[in-house]
Amino acid sequence: MSANLAVLELSALLRSGATNQDAIKAFQVDLLSEFQKKQFQFIWDVSRDSGGNLALALDRLAQVFDSQHKQSSELKVAFASPRASANLILMLPLLAVIFAELLGLPTVSSAFETSLGAMAVGIGLILLIIARVVSLRMLDRARPREADPGAFLDAVVVGLSAGLSPKASSTLAQNKSVLNFGEKVPGEQLSQLMDALRVSEQSGIALSGILSARADALRHRLLNRRRQDLAKLSISLLLPLGLAALPAFVFLAVVPLGIGLFRAV
Repeated sequence: MSANLAVLELSALLRSGATNQDAIKAFQVDLLSEFQKKQFQFIWDVSRDSGGNLALALDRLAQVFDSQHKQSSELKVAFASPRASANLILMLPLLAVIFAELLGLPTVSSAFETSLGAMAVGIGLILLIIARVVSLRMLDRARPREADPGAFLDAVVVGLSAGLSPKASSTLAQNKSVLNFGEKVPGEQLSQLMDALRVSEQSGIALSGILSARADALRHRLLNRRRQDLAKLSISLLLPLGLAALPAFVFLAVVPLGIGLFRAV
């Protein structure tokens, strides 16, 4: 069972008349990731303290979890390509040495029996380590991490559904965000709230609808930014791999092989 289905089951229990305590005891919290647990607790706390419709809030959270799962799967596939390419290129020098030895070509012996070969191996290993460290750091920075830029706006909607004013809903959501996520609400999300409030007052459109749409827009914006970052990663990796990994291949495989063939003549 996935996280969104677990949340939907909890919502169904609440609708069936179960108390919050009984429903939460039956909730399969282990199906949630650590970040999803924070998301869940955030919405739960806001709904409880504001008196909002908890079942509706959980339905919305289940939709968010389902969307995040699909996006995460997509990003994992996109991230796998540059990671596999980097690993393959970094393994190329060692694979070349092993292949040459299997063919009976003098590579290892040439590397350790001559000063030139030993120096070439040393330089090659240093370059290979540099390429490995730099590429791993680049991969780690680009690795998709769990985040929910729309959680604050969704929490404000929960407060509005309970009859709180926009200011009171915002204050409650900000306080619970610090408590559950350990950080203040970013200024961009606060600006989105203020702008949505202005649009609602001028147009008469329900504020909750505008906030829900903007929460989804923030999530899609994050997804698009991550797609772009992963697309750029494949190009950025060419720098350490081209300047370090490929020269390492020359020093670890080509130079010792050339020395061995030259000595055999």
